[in-house]
Amino acid sequence: MIDQNTSQPSANVPRRNTIIGIVVALIIGAVLGGLITGAFTFPRPNNTASSAAGNTASTGADTTRDSCDTTFTVVASVNQWGSLARELGGSCAQVTSLINSTSADPHDYEATPADLAKLFKADIVVLNGTGYDGWAEKAQLDAKRQTIVNVGDLMGITATEEHSHGHAEGEEGHHHHHGSTNPHLWFSPEAVLKAAEAINAAYVDKAGAGSATASTVQRHFNEWNGDYADFVTLVNKARASNVQRSYVATESIISYLLEYIGAVDKTPVTYTNAMNSEAEPSAADLKNAMDIVSGDDVDLLVVNPQEMNGFAKKLNEAAQSSNKTIISATEQLPENQKTLLGWLTLIANQALATDTTNGYFLTQDVKDRSLSDYEGEWQSVYPLLQDGTLDKVMEAKAKKGDMTAAEYTKYYDAGYKTDVERIAIKGDQMSFTRGGKTATATYEYSGFKILDYAKGNRGVRYLFTATGDAPEGAPKIVQFSDHGIAPTKAAHFHIFMGNDSQEETLKEMDNWPTYYPASMSKEEVATEMLAH
Repeated sequence: MIDQNTSQPSANVPRRNTIIGIVVALIIGAVLGGLITGAFTFPRPNNTASSAAGNTASTGADTTRDSCDTTFTVVASVNQWGSLARELGGSCAQVTSLINSTSADPHDYEATPADLAKLFKADIVVLNGTGYDGWAEKAQLDAKRQTIVNVGDLMGITATEEHSHGHAEGEEGHHHHHGSTNPHLWFSPEAVLKAAEAINAAYVDKAGAGSATASTVQRHFNEWNGDYADFVTLVNKARASNVQRSYVATESIISYLLEYIGAVDKTPVTYTNAMNSEAEPSAADLKNAMDIVSGDDVDLLVVNPQEMNGFAKKLNEAAQSSNKTIISATEQLPENQKTLLGWLTLIANQALATDTTNGYFLTQDVKDRSLSDYEGEWQSVYPLLQDGTLDKVMEAKAKKGDMTAAEYTKYYDAGYKTDVERIAIKGDQMSFTRGGKTATATYEYSGFKILDYAKGNRGVRYLFTATGDAPEGAPKIVQFSDHGIAPTKAAHFHIFMGNDSQEETLKEMDNWPTYYPASMSKEEVATEMLAH
């Protein structure tokens, strides 16, 4: 079943609501950090988050049950850590992230007097450390009055004199000279876990044991720990399946995460050294990097869209021309991501590329398909939604998702809506039945198109065009999406129909009539959807 803004199904898992003691929760958190085995669970989807600093309405946590007899003012230097503080604090934390947009460049950032005042007045301050946000580390803070969470200190990583940022002469963008220090700690699952534990401890300490606020923030931390367990399980399943990924990166900002999932860095050392300093890669180094990206030993190219200088663009072009998967990762939490852990889970899914059904796959694995994959007689599920057969499907989605059953019904009513009751496919012909009248046309394959969705996953549409003049009732353009990326018999499909062009039909995202085999009963379709 399609989820909003995608052509892939949305899978959710129940949230954990058990409130346990503070000590036990912290022990669990520590255990999870080293978790090696466990049952695989799909990550929860990410929705668009507000970019307004201090907004507590969009935390990624269930705040409907929050009870706060104490509230905190929390200031984070960057929104990566601010989003985590907001999620863990819920309604009890008023969080401001001083750098809160991908349009802001942290390497050129200069704190304003207002920023410094917010840092000074905050009950709790969350810093990245390692020199990344040195302007905040150097602010006038009061360790006796304030609780200061410095993630670099938690990880035992301090800034070095090697850490600097600068422009290369005549070159757009930045080179990040970090020396032996990688300051992008929010991409380290270990650092994220340590930060969550430290922020939770700060909240509980400020609130006081036994307070309503302490119970509320502890519940959020326990729920977050469940999400973290899901993330670790995702990675461990890939390890158990011996999933191996290799990559080249225009910058090394997500190297902590890629190392955690077991990906191998194939970026030439000479290129990396040049890009991490104020030097420029030589023509030979750049060509070598481009050749490696285009070769068979690399699965992924990782780019930072905030820093797409001329060299990064050339590597991006090499990846596109060689049909390689490209992962785009900004430094700041993107505006369409609600939580830090959700963002890391998304990137991990993109890099592992092992969940085709949910839209995570390697570009190079997508293959051409023929109309024979969809051969057979098919029934529309729209009448089943209208007559109530799918009510239990909507109710099941409501238990796991973020909408009510009525809201899901409304959403799928728009998606499934069609007057084409039946579709029959045989050979290169398709027949469309409306109100007892059938129109048949012959179609030829027009290739496939990979679509990138707002949530970060992707889908593939297989395109077919009517040959000659299609009779009335038969669309000129047909596009199939069945969650498959290579030749295989479809178990069901979503179809997009139009009479203009393939390009125009590709723009349709809200209406995707869905068809199951005509041989299935209503109840069988509903049961299959519940499993799907």
